[in-house]
Amino acid sequence: MFRRKNSGSLPMNSSPRTGGGSFMSRPGDDGSGKSIRMDAPIIKSWKQASSFTKYSYYILAFFIFLMFVGYRYLRYWNASIWLTCHQHECTLDMTPAGGRSISVVFSRTQLDFAQAVKTDKAGNFLSIDTSKYEPPNRDDKGRKKYKSGSYKGPDELGEYKSYALSFKKETPEGVEKPPEVPDSDFSDVLQYMRELDGGVLQLTMRQFGLAQSRTRVRSSINKVDSYVKKRRQKLIIKESATLPWQGILCLIFGLLGFMLTLLVGQFWDEKPHKYGGPGSRRSVTKPTTKSNFVVDTGRPSKYPPGYQSKRFQ
Repeated sequence: MFRRKNSGSLPMNSSPRTGGGSFMSRPGDDGSGKSIRMDAPIIKSWKQASSFTKYSYYILAFFIFLMFVGYRYLRYWNASIWLTCHQHECTLDMTPAGGRSISVVFSRTQLDFAQAVKTDKAGNFLSIDTSKYEPPNRDDKGRKKYKSGSYKGPDELGEYKSYALSFKKETPEGVEKPPEVPDSDFSDVLQYMRELDGGVLQLTMRQFGLAQSRTRVRSSINKVDSYVKKRRQKLIIKESATLPWQGILCLIFGLLGFMLTLLVGQFWDEKPHKYGGPGSRRSVTKPTTKSNFVVDTGRPSKYPPGYQSKRFQ
């Protein structure tokens, strides 16, 4: 009457059909081993590594990041303007700060003239420089004294001395032009130029570097004038920005720290030595033609020293 019904074994795991389960079981444990998680070998090695090894990797990664920051900083502020002219054509290569290089090829007849100008610290045009050029003084032996001609900063009004090149949009009529070199409209570099009256475009050559001497400004203007008047058949002018000291400092410290970390740091741990069990001290030497079979059990022998069995005689 009060007999208990035997319905089989008790449910130990939950199932979506019955809804039962043990109070110790976790959701998702079906007893098949799928819930067992194993770390990757590299993660397991990192967890078992010593603190000195981990800190060595941390410091190495920091110096690598420092070198990357210095390189990117120098690469971003690497700005320059190149003007290369040959007998019939000229090439204007411009690399703005943080931008890609732009190259424009135009005819020699489109280069008009060069003049001294004054700009602000960013290289923007302010006015034409009408100050008289003063050549450097000379001593009794005829050597130049560059103190009066040296110029490394702004004047009393905060203006910088620079020079600008003027280009024509097209070759004027009546001027002989080589047929193999077409005229250029300077559309790729038009945003860095200033348009004047009469279809003339003006480009300031010191947009990316203003810490130059006054003598160099005059020398560059004379080179351009000589090329325009066909007194010379080749012209090369380059103006580049000064590299920032922050990028150089990051690159040097990152490289030195990287080398020191490789020399002093520890990047792997030695494997622990595994010791044998109780019978590891026993050594069995197999008999050879010139040696007798000896068994070293580590216990005192009952035979006297030098005893040899008849089997090995």
